[in-house]
Amino acid sequence: MRKYTLLLTLGFLLISSEIYACSCIGRRTVKEEIRHSDAVLLGTVISKDLIKLVDSTAIKMFALEDSPANGLYETVVAKYQLVLTSKYKGKTSSDTVEIYTGLGNGDCGVRFEIGKNYIIYGSNSTFFGQLNNDTPYPKGKNIFWTNTCSRTTLENQKEIQEIEKHRKKR
Repeated sequence: MRKYTLLLTLGFLLISSEIYACSCIGRRTVKEEIRHSDAVLLGTVISKDLIKLVDSTAIKMFALEDSPANGLYETVVAKYQLVLTSKYKGKTSSDTVEIYTGLGNGDCGVRFEIGKNYIIYGSNSTFFGQLNNDTPYPKGKNIFWTNTCSRTTLENQKEIQEIEKHRKKR
């Protein structure tokens, strides 16, 4: 009976996988995005690392008591180092910050290129995991999360002018 229940659960997860794909509804204006974001930064990407995070909520919900998770509930995210050239909003204690995002395969991740300049609209908290996830996701003064549903983009003068119009540089 346990095997049947497990197969049925896995079947539902596979059939409904599109529910978890990235879906952005509408696009905020620059003013709205500034208000919504914890940080608005401009900087150059200098490095990338891949980080494994465990979704403890999924383990609690789906794992069998006598069976280890075997990596099934791990999420890999990208951690980028960004050297700041301008800060329009947000608290940082360094000129280098960490930007976390998904890998871009349906998880709303932004694919940054090392050496290029980006405008980052960041959040202090992740969009991964559930509210009651007890696994600590990276957070702190110099750590921000972003995704493709934000206005995060390559540096461009039009966006910078809009940001400066709505927010004083700090």
